[in-house]
Amino acid sequence: MLPDSGQIAALPANAGRHPIFRVACMFALAGLIAVVFSSGFTDRAAATHHDCGFVLGFAGLQALIPDAVGDCLENEQHNPGDGITRQATTGGVLTWHKASNWTGFTDGYHTWVNGPLGLQQRLAIERFDWEPESIALSAVADADAQTLAYVTAAIALYEESGLEATTAHYNSQASIEGERSLILVEKATLRALAAPIFRNLVGATLPPGHSLARVVRAVDENGVWLNHLQTNPVTGQREPKRSYFVLHDGLVFGSGHFSVRANLAGIIREYVSNAITLYRNRGLDAAVKYYNSRASVDGELYLFLMDPEDIYLVHPIFPHLRGTDIKDVVGSNGYELGIAIAKATPEGHWVEYLWPNPVTGREEPKTTWVVRYDGHIFASGYYTPDPDAEPPAYVGADPREFTVDYVQRAIERYERDGLESMTQFYNSVAAFEGQFYLFATDANDIYFVHPLLPRLIGTDIKEVKGDDGFELGKELAKATEDQGVWVEYLWPHPATLRDALKVSYAIRHDGLLFASGYYPTPDNREEHTQAYVQAAIDLYESEGLDATVAHYSSTESFDGATFLFLIGADDNYLVHPLLPQRVGTDVKLVRARGVDGAVYNYGEQIAGVTEEGRWFHNLRPGAQGTGSAVHAWVIRHDGLIFGSAYFDDD
Repeated sequence: MLPDSGQIAALPANAGRHPIFRVACMFALAGLIAVVFSSGFTDRAAATHHDCGFVLGFAGLQALIPDAVGDCLENEQHNPGDGITRQATTGGVLTWHKASNWTGFTDGYHTWVNGPLGLQQRLAIERFDWEPESIALSAVADADAQTLAYVTAAIALYEESGLEATTAHYNSQASIEGERSLILVEKATLRALAAPIFRNLVGATLPPGHSLARVVRAVDENGVWLNHLQTNPVTGQREPKRSYFVLHDGLVFGSGHFSVRANLAGIIREYVSNAITLYRNRGLDAAVKYYNSRASVDGELYLFLMDPEDIYLVHPIFPHLRGTDIKDVVGSNGYELGIAIAKATPEGHWVEYLWPNPVTGREEPKTTWVVRYDGHIFASGYYTPDPDAEPPAYVGADPREFTVDYVQRAIERYERDGLESMTQFYNSVAAFEGQFYLFATDANDIYFVHPLLPRLIGTDIKEVKGDDGFELGKELAKATEDQGVWVEYLWPHPATLRDALKVSYAIRHDGLLFASGYYPTPDNREEHTQAYVQAAIDLYESEGLDATVAHYSSTESFDGATFLFLIGADDNYLVHPLLPQRVGTDVKLVRARGVDGAVYNYGEQIAGVTEEGRWFHNLRPGAQGTGSAVHAWVIRHDGLIFGSAYFDDD
């Protein structure tokens, strides 16, 4: 994800003094310190040194927060180069900054500082107002210097040997230095001349909407530094990257380096800032429309926006939250995260809580940056998942068995915690487990739980009918305490809010009706996907291209989670309702990670598909490189490429 040209203007070449960059660097520093020390002491963490101890300020801080600091691993060591004394502990790293005479401790996530105002605690990504603006940023500065030197060397080769020699060298594997490789683009034509990692770009003209094209159009001789997300070709994951681009003799030279995940803090703050800029320049309606669209979502990165009364206006992942009060949102652990977010100020602050990750489908720790601007709350965040976490229980489970188990667990929570606590939990997003959620009524069949459609709360379930007229509510209300019921009907899917076949189980307990359900998938998903694509081809044959594009560009064309992508004879996307930003771009620019973990030119292979069709099997990467398998059926017909896919969480 690269900023557009309007956002690039806010990132001058001296971005090291930019406050967002400072925060990102502070977070990176904390992470680097933790990595450096933990990697050196991993095999010694089980036992402390007998001759190791805490003295002076370190002893004082350890006495204040003994559980956080832990035991001594090695005596303090002073680095005259940066003026910082460090001491490794079983909990993290103690630091003393000579210039400011403050003592701190970090575990890589939280930081405690014993400074002029006494002991204070903050996130490692933050900095107190009294702290120095630059504290041992040498690691970050060195990485920037190496990238700048790499680009400068490319310009020097161009000046000395000419364009042909430069492109020959920088399109070779020999030009790659670690994670750094060159991007060389002709500014006037947007034609890519060198890209040894992304060879499919070479010789291609970048589409106007391509993120790199926006950078090329905006950059000048002063150069720009950009913090953005990009797929790491080594890991296949979306990771923070810091890149430098500069214009020289009509050519744009660029390179960059992937940074530690902690630098996501800077990315998040920029993302929120960009949303505020869009609101300021184009108004509330434009901001709401864009950030509620799939085009605004980049993996786990998305915006949610509340009005001055703290009512959700935007949530692209959980649209059922729109129109509800964020202050009513409570986490699965009981934390009133909505109230914490609603305390947002113009200066902004960070909030930590548990929340479902849209990429992995799991509830994971999330750190969110929230800012109140013009009365509205703008917020976005990043996840820090446990790489060793087991898949959610619903993955691979029999859906009928899991539905009954989900309902039974709701009844057990009611018995254990009482009606009020159970109601609060199951009306929150935290209660969702994939497609599973609870709906419940009182003894008079009046809804008091429905997190997907909260407008139903207070209404009689017996009055609920499907769009086809089926009296589904009356059928569900027939459940007794001795005999549960299964009912099939059409109901909005949580992912699309479009009607899909649902199978629900309901049973009574203490007179209350507890129910949940699942959306069945076809018995043979391969045949279903191929049939869906064939139906699109049939529509094209009977009604033409324009009608086909119009129909499949709308979410009305979704069949559950199934959708169509359509590519023209020029290899540019005509339809992609899930990722509309791809429309007009060249499919050959798309890369993917195969099920074997290797990144390959997926788009080039799609462009080469024949009338016989073929399957492609990829991984949709999660935050730690794991995720759903994606199985795509792609076939060429009348010069066009028709495709669809299904996800396999097993």
